[in-house]
Amino acid sequence: MMSPFVPYSRRDVLHAAAGLGALLGLDLAGLGREVRTAMAGPFGWVARHNLTADQFQAEWDRLAGLGYRPTHVDGYAVGGQARYAGIWEQAPGPPLIARHGLTSAQYQAEFTRVTGLGYRPVVVSGYEVGGQAHFAAIWEQTGGPPWVARHNLTSAEYQAEFDRLLGLGYRLVLVDGYQVGGQARFAAIWEQTEGPAWVGRHNLTAAQYQAEFTNLTNQGFRPVHVSGYMVGSTELFAAVFAHGDGPVWSARHGLDSAAYQAAFDDHVRRGYRPVKVSGYGLPRFAAIWVSQTANDFSRADAAVNRHLTGSGVAGISLAVARRGALVFAKGYGLARRDTGERLTERHIMRVASVSKPITAVAVMRLVESGRLALDQRVLGTGALLGTRYGTQPYSADLRSITVRHLLEHTAGGWPNDGTDPMFTNPTMNQTQLITWVLDNRPPQFAPGTRHMYSNFGYCLLGRIIEQVSGLSYADHVRQNVFGPSGIGNMHLAADTLAQRRPDEVVYYGSGDPYSIPVRRTDAHGGWLGSPVDVVRFAVRADGFPTVGDLLRRDTISTMTTPSAASPTYGLGWYVNSLGNWWHTGRYIPGTEAVIVRTGNEFCWAAAANGNNVDLDAMMWDVYRSVSVWPAHDLF
Repeated sequence: MMSPFVPYSRRDVLHAAAGLGALLGLDLAGLGREVRTAMAGPFGWVARHNLTADQFQAEWDRLAGLGYRPTHVDGYAVGGQARYAGIWEQAPGPPLIARHGLTSAQYQAEFTRVTGLGYRPVVVSGYEVGGQAHFAAIWEQTGGPPWVARHNLTSAEYQAEFDRLLGLGYRLVLVDGYQVGGQARFAAIWEQTEGPAWVGRHNLTAAQYQAEFTNLTNQGFRPVHVSGYMVGSTELFAAVFAHGDGPVWSARHGLDSAAYQAAFDDHVRRGYRPVKVSGYGLPRFAAIWVSQTANDFSRADAAVNRHLTGSGVAGISLAVARRGALVFAKGYGLARRDTGERLTERHIMRVASVSKPITAVAVMRLVESGRLALDQRVLGTGALLGTRYGTQPYSADLRSITVRHLLEHTAGGWPNDGTDPMFTNPTMNQTQLITWVLDNRPPQFAPGTRHMYSNFGYCLLGRIIEQVSGLSYADHVRQNVFGPSGIGNMHLAADTLAQRRPDEVVYYGSGDPYSIPVRRTDAHGGWLGSPVDVVRFAVRADGFPTVGDLLRRDTISTMTTPSAASPTYGLGWYVNSLGNWWHTGRYIPGTEAVIVRTGNEFCWAAAANGNNVDLDAMMWDVYRSVSVWPAHDLF
């Protein structure tokens, strides 16, 4: 299926063979503003946009020195000044020559020179600066089928050349539209080769392009090249579509700079890399991405959206790491309903009891350094917290509680049921509350004999950390857990809506999320962060060799060995025989969270700004939905 385009120009030559040579020319100038590097399969890639000529040249030189080669360049004008977008890949390839900022005459001269040396054009981009056409292009010294390249063609000339070459068995591989003096111009490349059915289009308005895009993709065509351009105040598009299979792809057009950057970031998080980008107008952008994996994340999206819709929560954010590398992170739904603000992976949320593994690692680092012992007593004369809390004398059960008992929830009392002391007496500070609990809620069982999940026990662990370290609980964790993990945006949550941080979500759900003293829950449920940062922590505590851990392997083994009182809970982590460790956070109104480390080297985290969503089940659905995970690292 083919359709008329347009090419012809007195400024180009027909070339039917590619010679040999050993010339590698690297000469560009200007790249713009989007700054992103990622991994593409075995090769690294870099994409940039909105670069000035000087920025582009500097980036070109830097990347050339690192072994990157350009695969795409696009020139466009913003406010009368040239801007550039480019894509580079750190991969082997034939010698190439690249140029930009060339006038028509300079481009024709360079075209003639390099094709005479056996180079063939693979990319050409036209744009208007100062009322004149300018060009950026890439040529490669490689063999291949006969080819034809044209530039500075009017619409009529392009259509005539398109029809002529179609009759000679040429297929369109690239078309670039641009404006000169208020008139459309075209540059294009054809190859005389067989292949799947293809369609070329040009001079389509945004509405026409969308209709054609929808029509063709519904018939099994995929976009392989897109060019956006302005003629006067009209936004137009030219594109090439090919029929058949290929990598999973995604395409967007009509994006302003902010929307393009957001789309770019979203695609990279989902394992896509850009292959074409076209800037035009204010600027606006059109782009094509392809997946770097054998499996798109659409099934993962569907899994999350099922849980999101079914639970009625406002939003869910998640992050997944494999072998220490962040491979997927995304937000779904809303950060706040009243403004319609979309939830992204950069938003931070209360993570509730996911705070407990964090506290456990902080305690185990003190144990490992010899400043604390697991079997040290907590309360009473000569114990870690002495007699500063409550009325004396303490009972024998209170005096026999150890650090280990608190970590494994075997202190004998204070369960997280309707009597949970951490959610009573909301006007008391921690010191007052601890005193009240010790005086009024004695242990129900001898320490070490029964597992009773206890938020209050972790509140005591926070005070032990403060006693041993000489720092506040929050400062000690920041310096000794978050800092070494590369985490800079985790904080203790505030109590009220007015105190929420600028990048924090709004909470909804059962009960009033702003009616409880969340900050008082610090060591058992008070942390605030993004799932990405929670995963940064997880990969530093997973016991795998890919990323250096915060703890020795023997210490990690102790932390994740179940107690005699519970076959499924160690020290701050739920555990099972498959080598999976995890913790949920679900007892603070308006918040659900989960952290998981699997026996096959995955770590993931998720959080929601609402209740009654099973994030653990959801994340296992996400895990099972992806058959091949990308090789990049988004950390």
